[in-house]
Amino acid sequence: MATRWTNRRLQKKHQMIPIIPEGKILVRFDGVCILCSGAVRFILKADKKKKFVFQALQNSGEDKDYETIIVSDNQSTYEYFDAILKIGKELGGIYSTVAIFRILPRSWRHSLYTWIARNRLDWVGRRDACYLPSEEEKERFI
Repeated sequence: MATRWTNRRLQKKHQMIPIIPEGKILVRFDGVCILCSGAVRFILKADKKKKFVFQALQNSGEDKDYETIIVSDNQSTYEYFDAILKIGKELGGIYSTVAIFRILPRSWRHSLYTWIARNRLDWVGRRDACYLPSEEEKERFI
């Protein structure tokens, strides 16, 4: 099971967590990272039940290095690889197979995630501005 963090515990670390609409899951991401924006586009297409809503971390009012995707529901917040596992679980179907990575110790998953996160901008680049959703997608962005 993914490590679950309560919003209260992460409150100091992530001061600007917006109110999450009932029954929705918030995905906060680095809006200028091409890899991160691609992941958001992927989730938008795969999320047939429209469970997920999105926010670019640059629009959150936080001043920090955006090294992780942050996934929050009204009960828990997930970061790093735990966030990926939560997304796969919530998408269901074939996407839930990402849970196979649970066979790796959490410290290994975290190390793998942070290695990718630290190198992603060198590998795939960055946008000049945050990802802009299409007209159909706008309702799913906070």
